[in-house]
Amino acid sequence: YSFDPTTFKSADFENAKSSCDLKLNLNRAPLLVTSNGIAIGQSKAIERYLSKKFGLMGESLEEEAMIDCVAEHCRDVKDAARFKGFSKFSKGTEEEKSTKRKEWFTQDLPTMLKKVEDAVQLTSKEKGFAVGNSLTYADVAIWSMLQDCMEGDLEETKEAYGTCEALKAIVENVSNHPKVAEWVEKRPVSMF
Repeated sequence: YSFDPTTFKSADFENAKSSCDLKLNLNRAPLLVTSNGIAIGQSKAIERYLSKKFGLMGESLEEEAMIDCVAEHCRDVKDAARFKGFSKFSKGTEEEKSTKRKEWFTQDLPTMLKKVEDAVQLTSKEKGFAVGNSLTYADVAIWSMLQDCMEGDLEETKEAYGTCEALKAIVENVSNHPKVAEWVEKRPVSMF
């Protein structure tokens, strides 16, 4: 949907809501419609569906659970950043947000990423992979959190995981995957 970047309002989105196109997802985006017409709502459900469809959920139920666990760790980190309250959408003065942002990138984020690093070292069987020894949804979740973040956060995020060798290897591995590199090159420009 196209939207006004100053108000985040979208006539296309409002039309989709009023025509019940988004009813399955409580009149919210995202909504994936599969090739056979089945609609799936909720971003994490869509991520897991696509990961399973494209072979990124491991080779056993146990691997799938570990992959899901690592992906949920990534969600915990992203949720903690949101709850910290320093984004341009957060309430508070610019000075308060600046203080929270500095605390997040210098204290909170490095601490959380060290915990993710420790967990990944238990589930990885090979350098560059979060679970097992092949590319999984967990690797993509880590890459998304650390490399595909908001442009203004990238350098501080890199500093925060600078001592996490396992996470750095995963980011490098995913970044160098030919299909990921191609997608990054071709994807539409977005503020998100």
